[in-house]
Amino acid sequence: MARGIKLVIFDVDGVLVEVKSSWGYIHRRLGVEEEAMKVKEMFERGSIDYIEWMRLDTELWIRASGGRLHRSRLMEIVGEIPVRKEAFEAVRMLRRMGLRIGLVSSGIDLLVRRVAAEIGADAWASNRLLFDKNGFLQPGGSPLVGVDKRGAVTRMAYELGASLEEVAYVGDSRWDASAMSIVGLPIAYNDGGELDGVARARVDSLLDVPRVVAEWGRARAR
Repeated sequence: MARGIKLVIFDVDGVLVEVKSSWGYIHRRLGVEEEAMKVKEMFERGSIDYIEWMRLDTELWIRASGGRLHRSRLMEIVGEIPVRKEAFEAVRMLRRMGLRIGLVSSGIDLLVRRVAAEIGADAWASNRLLFDKNGFLQPGGSPLVGVDKRGAVTRMAYELGASLEEVAYVGDSRWDASAMSIVGLPIAYNDGGELDGVARARVDSLLDVPRVVAEWGRARAR
């Protein structure tokens, strides 16, 4: 095991998958990107909270789908989003180092669950969509992660037997800053400088994550 780190948590959108936002991808596929941008701006102005943001976004999807949107259609859309090839090897390398793997995402559970299964994550957390008994999407959802990921990261670390100091977190945008601010090793992945104030390491490839974690462990052992 890499001394000092027991758990590596990855963001999903923009990190393990190339798509920067699973929400945004569905907006584009359903033709509501312009309306969704207005809703996002309302949230960023503080006019609505996160739960309302989810409700308005999902209502856009339902209206664009003629008033009913089945889970199978959403699964088909997110199924178009591939996992980065390098993610599989990076996770295998981390496993060989004795580390556990977690995913924490403000994206959509339909995608995050699939990615977690494909790479073999120990745990995952994301926002969840709600469906009725017939599988049709309901407005809103459960914001189990939201924009502040600290709670989700803290719970996952506890459940997997790691202190926050023993966690490495890999993120790519300002939405990851809250999580990165509480862990031992915050790693920025192709962030364009958005995480300058919080990242302790930077990588351009997920294949560099195991090296960074190993170097961190060696430095801590001195």
